[in-house]
Amino acid sequence: MQDMPLQILEFYKSINKKSQIKIQDGVFIILLISAFLFLGYQQILFLRPQGIHFMRQTDSASFVLNYYNNGFNFFKPALFSLKNIDGNAACEFPIVYYITSFFYLILGEKEFLLRMFHLLIVSAGIFCLYKLAFELLKDYLYALFISFFLFTSTVFCYYSCNFLPDPAALGFVFIGWYSFILHYKNGEKRSLLIGFIFFTLAGLIKITYLINPLTILVLSFIELFVLKSAIKNLNALFKRRLAYGLFSILIVIGWNIYVMYYNQIYESHSFITAALPMWNLSANEIAAIWNLMCNNYWYPKYFSFTSFHLLFVLIPFQIIFFKKSDKPVSLITLILFLGSLAYFILFYSQFRDHDYYFMAFFPLCIFIILNGISIVKNLTSNFYVHSVFKLMLLVIVVSGTNYARMKLAERYRDNIDEFSKIGVSLADISPELEKLKIPQDSKFLVVPDKTPNGGLYFLNRKGWSFGEYQSFSADTINAYQQKGAEYILLSIKDEKLFSTVRDVAEPIYEQNGVTILKLNK
Repeated sequence: MQDMPLQILEFYKSINKKSQIKIQDGVFIILLISAFLFLGYQQILFLRPQGIHFMRQTDSASFVLNYYNNGFNFFKPALFSLKNIDGNAACEFPIVYYITSFFYLILGEKEFLLRMFHLLIVSAGIFCLYKLAFELLKDYLYALFISFFLFTSTVFCYYSCNFLPDPAALGFVFIGWYSFILHYKNGEKRSLLIGFIFFTLAGLIKITYLINPLTILVLSFIELFVLKSAIKNLNALFKRRLAYGLFSILIVIGWNIYVMYYNQIYESHSFITAALPMWNLSANEIAAIWNLMCNNYWYPKYFSFTSFHLLFVLIPFQIIFFKKSDKPVSLITLILFLGSLAYFILFYSQFRDHDYYFMAFFPLCIFIILNGISIVKNLTSNFYVHSVFKLMLLVIVVSGTNYARMKLAERYRDNIDEFSKIGVSLADISPELEKLKIPQDSKFLVVPDKTPNGGLYFLNRKGWSFGEYQSFSADTINAYQQKGAEYILLSIKDEKLFSTVRDVAEPIYEQNGVTILKLNK
């Protein structure tokens, strides 16, 4: 039995390289699935929208359900909130929502499908990141540690199996980078095209991810006109990259022009479609956001502390030993840094409340680590040095992933706040609506609900939500009845509110703190 590991090693060495790669890939996939199970994704996958950013979760899930309800018109995305004309609203390119809605048609309204598709895209991205790292470093363990480094981020672990679109954009970016590196190393034209296709998908979902293809264009420009690199056919390569890059950018710009046009004609203000730059804020506001990010709340959610320490050490390390670096990787890291800095300044306001905005920095973080390890490899081939470094990375990844697991569990344990409590109240409302025979096209007033689509999504009905119920009056009800409101749902016990509503509507359901009333004609 003691000789078993040696026998396995000898067998591994005896097989051909292609088979070795298949074994390595298989081990990676097993480890990836193990990580998912360790994080509890087998339970999370089947949870309804809840917890932090419940509002954005139900917005995304609403797009899927409205495609399913309203005839699968790809270019007519819609929500449940009738604060937009007919509920129509657009934001990110809805390709994942649209595909999910077709699976609803085949399998029924299986809410887990959107989480699953996002997780599958993320998984493909992580696998490509592992292949990218192996392609650059030619070291299996380093490639493993770099790809699993992402799991030391609570933000990454939380959103990878969630309803928000950001993980899909990130997954597509990593696929794009792997394809580009294959092209860069081996001159594969097809890989360049594939890379830009996935970069385009990422940019369509989140325009801020255009930082990545723009990095490639800037890199190509520097190589051709500044460094005047002696790369074979560089001029032709530059033209091809420029053509693909410009086409990618034009597609993303075209979609965003459509989004602005669509939201204008349907009077939709559900989503932010412009930058919120730092220079529009006061000094106190800038300081308050910085405090939330770095000193108070978000910092340990972005990465575990040891992960940040690794990044902070590697940044000056690769500046000091720049001459020992892989120059293209160093240039990519530098350009990504400048692009990420511009993104940070342009969307600074959003970092106050939106932790998922940090995900756009992940490609930069990965290239910092890639470049740092590349320099270590160029500095020394000493077995013991690399063994110690790998052991350190193993400790960082394992401890960081465990830290993220605990923080993830906290998020799902403490999953009720002023926004998500409506979801808890209405979690089991669907069968009750069927018993009451409330038509699918009925319109609801949901009071109180601080989310535009949260309560309406659980009802699977269009309508209007009101966060502040104190000013909800008979005149308000009458105004919305003129717009087509037929039912009122109250999710709070308030005698004054109930008295106001009771004068114009008849209760037809009352259970678990939820009251449904039908408006008098």
